[in-house]
Amino acid sequence: MTIADFPQFAAACAILFSVVIRSLRAGASWDAVSEGSVTAATLRELTGILEFDRLQQVFGPPRMEDGVFPVTRSEIMRQRTSLAYLFGDRWLDGGSALVAIISLLPIWPLWSTQWWLDTLLVFASIYQVAGWVATTRLARR
Repeated sequence: MTIADFPQFAAACAILFSVVIRSLRAGASWDAVSEGSVTAATLRELTGILEFDRLQQVFGPPRMEDGVFPVTRSEIMRQRTSLAYLFGDRWLDGGSALVAIISLLPIWPLWSTQWWLDTLLVFASIYQVAGWVATTRLARR
């Protein structure tokens, strides 16, 4: 690796770190769905619907005794917005990780593919950064 390759290496490592963190967070949310303990915060992250009133319109009111929404995975998947895909999606995050891993392999200069791999790395970086910026909207709620 030369000095010119260091930015690609750093971006690939940052993407992989971001994907791992986002996967852990999303996995915990989907585990809450399978356990039947979906709170409003979990629904906000999985659907991208940030307003509590809109969550109640879509999924009905939460249970009175514990504030848990009785929803299934398929109901959540039907109501996902584009903001939810920024919060985290296993296919988009997996694609970002794949691009990062391929860019870390030492064989890509042999294929003369640096220009399109760099382009994919830029798009993967933009998706990850946009996801973290969108997540700050969750923290404000």
